[in-house]
Amino acid sequence: MSCDVWAARPEPVVALLGHGMIICVRSAVLREAHVRHASIRRFVRQVTAGGVALAVAVIAACSSSSSSGSGSPGSGASGSSGSSGSGGTVTITYWSSSTQAEIDWLDSHFNASHPNIKVHGQYIASADETTAKEVSALQTNSEPNVIIGQDPSALPFLAESGKIVDLSQQLAAETGSLYPGIKNALIYQGKQLGMALGGVGDYVLFFNKKDFAAAGISAPPATWAQLEADAIKLSKPAKHHYGIYIPWGNSEWTSYLWESLLWANGGQFLSADGKRVAFEGQPGVQALTTWVNLVRKDHAAPTTSYAQAGSYDGAPAFASDAVSMIVDGQWAVSTFKTAGVDYGVALVPAGTSGHSATNIGIGVATVFTQGSTAQQAAAVEFVKWLAQPPTGGYLVSVTGGLPSSPDQLNQPLVQQLQNSEATYATFAQQLQYGQTRPTIPAYTAISTALATEIQNTLNGTETPAFALAKAASEGDSAIANGSGSGA
Repeated sequence: MSCDVWAARPEPVVALLGHGMIICVRSAVLREAHVRHASIRRFVRQVTAGGVALAVAVIAACSSSSSSGSGSPGSGASGSSGSSGSGGTVTITYWSSSTQAEIDWLDSHFNASHPNIKVHGQYIASADETTAKEVSALQTNSEPNVIIGQDPSALPFLAESGKIVDLSQQLAAETGSLYPGIKNALIYQGKQLGMALGGVGDYVLFFNKKDFAAAGISAPPATWAQLEADAIKLSKPAKHHYGIYIPWGNSEWTSYLWESLLWANGGQFLSADGKRVAFEGQPGVQALTTWVNLVRKDHAAPTTSYAQAGSYDGAPAFASDAVSMIVDGQWAVSTFKTAGVDYGVALVPAGTSGHSATNIGIGVATVFTQGSTAQQAAAVEFVKWLAQPPTGGYLVSVTGGLPSSPDQLNQPLVQQLQNSEATYATFAQQLQYGQTRPTIPAYTAISTALATEIQNTLNGTETPAFALAKAASEGDSAIANGSGSGA
C-alpha cells in the first residue's frame, strides 16, 4: 500500500500484465523494493515491443462502456456493491498489497472518523502482481475506487484508460505540503494522477569510519571533488580495496543513481516542456566524467560489479570492506549492521551547482472513476485522509520508510522511528534535495539507453560526451514515438 518505500515493478507477464509494488517492512524488504523497481523496466520494455498498443486499445475500449464517474449503485469493484447503505452511508473499496493488519488499521480509523463513508480494503495480490490485476480489472470495469501503493511509473499507461480522477484541485493543499521533489512525479499531461503517501525512500552516502581514520580523513566529503580526492587516498588497488563503489551493469539502478549527480551539477533529465532529453549537456558530461575518472583514471573504484542477484546496488562491496564509500538506501542498513561495519552516513556530496541531490522513490494513491458521483467524492475524501500528517506518520512507521511531507516528521510515530535509528535523520534531511524520475511513458526506454551508455563509458569504449549524445538521441526518438504509451 502506501508503504511503498521505493517504487514498484511490473515485470513480464504474458498478455499485458504488469505489477505494482508495496514495501511494508524494513531492511531486506526495503532492498527488495529497489529490485522491484528495476524489474518494472523489463516489463515495460517487453510490453512496449508488442503489447502496449493492444493493451491501451483494450483498456480504452472498455472505458467507453464503463461508469466513467456516472455509474449506478451496484456497478464497479468487488466489495463496492452499492453507493450507499443504511443511513445514506457511501461504501467504497480500495486495493492494497499491504498486510491485513495495516488494512484493518486504515479501515477502522477512517470509518470511525467518517460516519457517512465506509471504506473496505482488500488485499488484492502480491506486490508483484498488483498492476496486472489493475489492467485486468480495467478491461472488465471491475476496478476498485482507489488503489494504494501505485508506482508512478505506471500512471501514464493506466491513464490511457481515461479512468483516473484528476486530483490537482481537490488535493491542492495536501500536494502543496509535499517535499518539492515529489510533486512532479504525480503530474502527467497537466493532470495529477495520484497522491504521494508516507513511506518514501531515497539514498545517502555511507562511509567506513575505520577506513577514514586510518587514511587520516576526519569527515565525509561534502562535494564530489572532495569525494574523488578522498576515494584516491582510501584506495589500495593492489589489495583490491577502493574508495568508492560505482555501479556496473545496465540496470535501472545505474541511471537512477547517476541522475542525482546530474541534478547536483545543475542539469535536468528532460527539457522544461518534457519533449526532449536534456542530460547530454555540460552538467551531464561533467557528471559522467566524474564517474569515469574514479573508475579508469584514479583507479579508486572497482571495475567489476558487486551486485547480487536481484539487488543491483552493490551493497556487498561496502559490507565486505572492498570499498570505503557507497551511495545506497535504507534497505542496506541491516546488511551493513549484520556485517559489523563501523559506518557513518552523510548527504550525497554536492555537485558543481553547490547543492546535493538524490532520487526519491514514492508510492501513490490513485482514484478511479468507478461507481457513482458520491462514491468518487468519497474516494477522494479517503485519499485526502491518507495524506494527512497523522495517517502519513502511521504509514511511515509501518514501512520504516521516510515521510512524503515535512509535517509528518513531527508525528510521534515518526519521532520514535527517528530516535530508534541513527541514520534516519540524514535520510530524512536528504529529501530536501531530492527529485523524482519523470512520469512519462518513454522513461523506460530513456533510462535503458542511458544505463547502457554509462556502462560503455565505464568500460572505456566511449567518451562521456559521445555516450550521452547517443543516449539522448535514442531518448528523443522514444519520446517522439510515444514509447510506452501505445502510440
